[in-house]
Amino acid sequence: MLCFVALFVFAILGIFSAKYRALFFEALGCVGRTLTLRPCESKLDERIKATLIANILERSPTIARLIHQHFAALSLLFTLLFFGSMLYSGLAVYNYWAYGNCNGPNSSAFCAFDALLKPNPNALTGVQPGVGPILGNGRVVLVEFACFSCPYSRAAQAPLKQFLYNHPEVALEYRAYPIPTHENSFMAAQAAFCADDQAKFWAYHDALFSDSDHSAANLRRLAANIGIDSSLFERCMASNTTAAAMRVQRDLADGHAAGLYGTPTYFINGVSLVGPSDAQAFEDALNGKGSDSSAQTSSCHANNTTAK
Repeated sequence: MLCFVALFVFAILGIFSAKYRALFFEALGCVGRTLTLRPCESKLDERIKATLIANILERSPTIARLIHQHFAALSLLFTLLFFGSMLYSGLAVYNYWAYGNCNGPNSSAFCAFDALLKPNPNALTGVQPGVGPILGNGRVVLVEFACFSCPYSRAAQAPLKQFLYNHPEVALEYRAYPIPTHENSFMAAQAAFCADDQAKFWAYHDALFSDSDHSAANLRRLAANIGIDSSLFERCMASNTTAAAMRVQRDLADGHAAGLYGTPTYFINGVSLVGPSDAQAFEDALNGKGSDSSAQTSSCHANNTTAK
């Protein structure tokens, strides 16, 4: 069984040394024969066993004897643990690519990739307000880039509303940033701007964040529930070249130019805020306090800036 592990180990070591390339091909042949239920002719497992036990024997004959007696079971256990860890690591990489967190959607738990891969929010360049729909009449504008299908954008709505309630001097401007890996994210953003054409943006905005079903049928149902003219809505949603769709594309381009790497992202008073977890984060940004990247909660990872 150890030939499976040896194949991966020698493949990596073989990049740096020709000595291990020969062992890699030997392990490859052993794996091929094992998978076809034939004995491994090279006896690679036995050589690994002999080398391992010889090294341990010098330090602890008792442990060496136990390993010798139970080598087959230990080999199987080690192989299962190895492939289990590979599977777990692969899942963590996928989760980080798709959701911006090792642990999957709706998680703000520790992620080892954050310290290495997550950009610093203070490096974002910001955007000029006055482009998207605005809620309120405050002289200070908080610009929100969010994806209606992003669970972190949805989770930020409660602390955001609390902050806006406490600060009537702050107006909220919405900019669409649909995450491509989220189903129907672009269509939901387009539908929101179609609602804006009928002066129903903020009601539809809240409906989209309250209902995670963004299928075409449910988008129409949500529109009807708030009194949107269905025929006008259908024409607006007819293609990805309508004015509403172009607004989404413009927001995507502006977000990309500002360096956005996840949603939700907020800009206020020259400060950027990514994935806020509570109203205090907005308070700090309002007061001009920038955020350390390690202090940010998870956001939906914007792995590219085009959505369909």
